[in-house]
Amino acid sequence: MFKSVAAFELRYQLKSPAFWVTFAIFLLLTFAATASDNVQIGSGGNVWKNSPYAIAQTLMVMTVFSVFILTAFVANVVVRDDETGFGPIIHSTRLSRFDYLFGRFTGAFLAGCLLFLSAPLGMIVGAAMPWLDPEVLGPFNLWHYVYVYLLLCVPTLFVTGAGFFAIATATRSMMWTYVGVIVFLVLYLVATGFLARPEFINTVALVDPFGLGAYDQATRYWTAAERNTQIPAFAGYILWNRALWVGVALALLGLAWAIYSRAATGSRMAAAKAPDQTDDDAPAVAARAAATPAVQAKPSGDAGWSQLWALTRFDMAAAVRSPAFIVLLGIGFVNSLASLWYADERYGNTIHPVTRIMIEALQGAFTIIPLIIAIYYAGELVWRDRDRRMHEIIDSTPAPDWAFVVPKILSISIVLFSTLAASVFAAIVVQLLKGYLDLEVGKYLAWYVAADDRERGAVRGARDLHADARVAQVLRLDADAAVRGRPDNLRSARLRAQSLPVRGQPRHTALRHERTG
Repeated sequence: MFKSVAAFELRYQLKSPAFWVTFAIFLLLTFAATASDNVQIGSGGNVWKNSPYAIAQTLMVMTVFSVFILTAFVANVVVRDDETGFGPIIHSTRLSRFDYLFGRFTGAFLAGCLLFLSAPLGMIVGAAMPWLDPEVLGPFNLWHYVYVYLLLCVPTLFVTGAGFFAIATATRSMMWTYVGVIVFLVLYLVATGFLARPEFINTVALVDPFGLGAYDQATRYWTAAERNTQIPAFAGYILWNRALWVGVALALLGLAWAIYSRAATGSRMAAAKAPDQTDDDAPAVAARAAATPAVQAKPSGDAGWSQLWALTRFDMAAAVRSPAFIVLLGIGFVNSLASLWYADERYGNTIHPVTRIMIEALQGAFTIIPLIIAIYYAGELVWRDRDRRMHEIIDSTPAPDWAFVVPKILSISIVLFSTLAASVFAAIVVQLLKGYLDLEVGKYLAWYVAADDRERGAVRGARDLHADARVAQVLRLDADAAVRGRPDNLRSARLRAQSLPVRGQPRHTALRHERTG
């Protein structure tokens, strides 16, 4: 029965739209990171795009993003039957609790592992693109992908899956499980920043649940040639880290088993009212309801607005409660946190995390997420009634077509506004953590959430004016050095000019200005 339950759960997860949407997102992310210079995942450094070090960095960073979709798989195992009411029916069968619980978990975990195969697949396809410079690629070695996937990434997926499976079993709530995911990732990012000093390198190598600290400790002093050709042995801190967290995952699964067994014996169900128990005053309520004459309501404008708002809330709740929405929002939230935290580092210096800098980081790391949500849920809400075979009942009602279309448009708009507001909240939290208290919420709303052309142009104009001023300063130093006949100052000014951007032009254009002069 264990294999049958695991196979059933695997088939169920593979049919989920969230599986294929996330599969495509992961594949495109790693493909773009390999085939383009505009997307970077991790800090590859001066190595080949398909080197063992780049493969490990990219795939291990992607395990951080996979937390949300894996949680959607494993947490839904127990919650789904409770929400649909099939839990008591399943418990009344001859299926053992072990086969049911861990068979479901195994099927969901295997679905997560299959989904994560999209990450190395995207890197393999991206490295085969014809437009890449052969100098940035090394020879293809399938073992490097297999090593990183099986020994570094799959244990991480097992650890995170077991942890949030235990939370879902204890809370019986998807919402509280995702709250646990957010708390875990925030604590992880804060701890990573606090323990980034060299004296904590060995501690981080052991306690990092994603294994990034252990891999960094093993390859910290490797040269570029070694990172291009070698892969660290599965020993030392890497082995101890994986063994430690796999043990923690097994302990969490044992805790989930204990919680589920106690709940299944009736301690949780005893608090609920039995189906055959009714309130003593139920007959009186039914008699009063039968004695009340039916009154035909008169149509009014207030009733129309209330119906519009009711349908909008219904469609909005259907979008927000969907696992795909929480997964997409979580991926964008984590990605924006990483970009926001390092957004105040400019030209090798640290500046204040002002609103303009935070908005630039959000526009680069988060704006794609509302676009994906809008595309996905626009079709989901329109075709949901037909997929559930309710469209004939809805079409037979006397309500006009706009009465069903307008609430869907409003619900998508409210969901997108809430998504952007969540990213603004992340930016404000980062500002507070960095000690910056000049919070300009109005500018966030005007320049980022509302984002009309005039205000976006003001942000770009301020950024370009800042860049042009710095280029003008360097060119003035260049001219002054040329007049004084100091070649060393001239060489220094040229090197500074290479690192400065010019509006609408590549970085090396600054040298073109000085040469024509």
